[in-house]
Amino acid sequence: MKNKLKTLFYLAGLAVGLLFLKSCIEPFAPPEITNARQFLVVDGSLNTSAGASSQIRLSRTQNVYDEGTPRAELRAKVTVEGDKGSRFTFVEAENGIYHLASAKYNVTEKFRLRIKTAGGQEYLSTFVPVVKTPPIDSLTYSVNPGKEGVRVFVNTHDATNKTRFYRWSFDETWEYYMPLYSGFEVVGKEIVYRSENINTCWSAAKASTIVLGSTVKLTKDIVKDQVVTYVPVSSGKLRVKYSILVKQYGLTQEEYEYWNNLSKTTERTGSLFDPQPAEITGNITCLSDPTELAFGFFGASTQEEQRLFVAERLGRGPTCEPTDTLSSSEVFESIDLILSEYIPEGSFVPEYIMGTTNCTDCRLQGGTIKRPSFWK
Repeated sequence: MKNKLKTLFYLAGLAVGLLFLKSCIEPFAPPEITNARQFLVVDGSLNTSAGASSQIRLSRTQNVYDEGTPRAELRAKVTVEGDKGSRFTFVEAENGIYHLASAKYNVTEKFRLRIKTAGGQEYLSTFVPVVKTPPIDSLTYSVNPGKEGVRVFVNTHDATNKTRFYRWSFDETWEYYMPLYSGFEVVGKEIVYRSENINTCWSAAKASTIVLGSTVKLTKDIVKDQVVTYVPVSSGKLRVKYSILVKQYGLTQEEYEYWNNLSKTTERTGSLFDPQPAEITGNITCLSDPTELAFGFFGASTQEEQRLFVAERLGRGPTCEPTDTLSSSEVFESIDLILSEYIPEGSFVPEYIMGTTNCTDCRLQGGTIKRPSFWK
């Protein structure tokens, strides 16, 4: 009994101590974080491949407690200048996204990026050489032993041993079905066959990680089975068919070091698009105000890409059951969708089997019913 009382007094004292300790803890929020200035972020490069366009995205930094998407930098003048006198102008196609149509470049030139913001600030990158990116030899994949996911690999090489530094990005697309199929719809005051198939959709996503490779420690410039991404079954992307478009870029050593430092930072914060705690500023400076930072690295290279399809049909989707059977008059009052019609035995009047929109309309999961032009 005495031991039990001692234990109770000890636990009570511990609880009071923890409560006191908790009350003494205050969040650490230095002004450098909470009142951070919004610096320019430059994301993009010059794609010198024949017939290819280039894109530069301009935005502003956020402090670590901000929520929502970063503020786009609007109405800026964005140009690329060559050290032999060439000049190319980007056009703002979307808010903060600037496009440069395909052009013919002198690959012996070095190029730099110049930005003039609507607020009067001017930014300039260093001159960078054009890196010729070798083709992708192959894309392969493997299903892990437990069939819990798929790993995608890239293989490439440079016979001249000149590239040595690589970066890969990728676009994902996947097909998916809904558990219930709606064959009819209400148009005005009529029940008709559905004009579009809303059971099958395609979703897409871009890479949110940085994938790098280097062969400087190898005798030959060969990249073998470099992991590009891992797709878990739990993501739902492998249920029907999955496709990945891998883009390969050759880098200078300076650009590789920038992306490598950025990669180490994002590993600590969780995503490429999260607010970054370290100053990784790249090769862009502000001419109008030396104290004004700019984040990003402007590079120039050709781009190589290759697409891979995976049709392993891994994972299971949700299961759903029809919700009700309604008469034609009741259908007009229902929020559910019409799956099919049938005529009960001994009757000439059809009735309709219904299902919820969440189990029937694939567009509610964020996809589109338009089949991608590259799909096969």
